[in-house]
Amino acid sequence: MRFSLFALLFVVAVSGCRIESRPPMDAAEAAEAGVPPGALPEMPPPPGTQPPAPPEALTNPATVDGKAEVVLYVTEWCPYCAQAREYMADNDVPHRVVDIEKDPGGQREYAARGGTGGIPLVAVGLRAMEGWNADVAQGMLDDAGY
Repeated sequence: MRFSLFALLFVVAVSGCRIESRPPMDAAEAAEAGVPPGALPEMPPPPGTQPPAPPEALTNPATVDGKAEVVLYVTEWCPYCAQAREYMADNDVPHRVVDIEKDPGGQREYAARGGTGGIPLVAVGLRAMEGWNADVAQGMLDDAGY
C-alpha cells in the first residue's frame, strides 16, 4: 500500500500532473446521468465560479495620479517573482511588493484578489494574473495607462 502511494506521488511529480477533484454535478448533469431528482444534496457553487467580494481596501485600488495600483504578490524564493519585480523596475512602473509568506495581511489580500496558489500574482487595479508572462503584464499595464 505504501509503495503504491509513493509510486503515484512520484509519477505525479515527474509528469507535472495535477490531481484535482471533479466539481459536484448540477441538476442537468444529474438528469443526464440518470440520478433521481432530490438525490443530490444542495451544494454551494464550486470555488472560482463566483468571485469573492473584494475587501474594502481593494474596491478602488488607484494611485494618487489616478492610475491603477500595481501590486506584486510574491515569495522570496520564486524565480518568476524575481522576473516580475525586475520587469517592473526596468520599465519604471511604480508598484508595491507583498511577500505572501511573510505577511499574513498580504496572504488575505492575495486570496481576495483571486490568488489560488500560483505566484507571482500581478494585480493592476482590479485585474489580476497568476504566474508571469511579460506580454500579458504589459497589456494590463498599457490598459491602465502605464
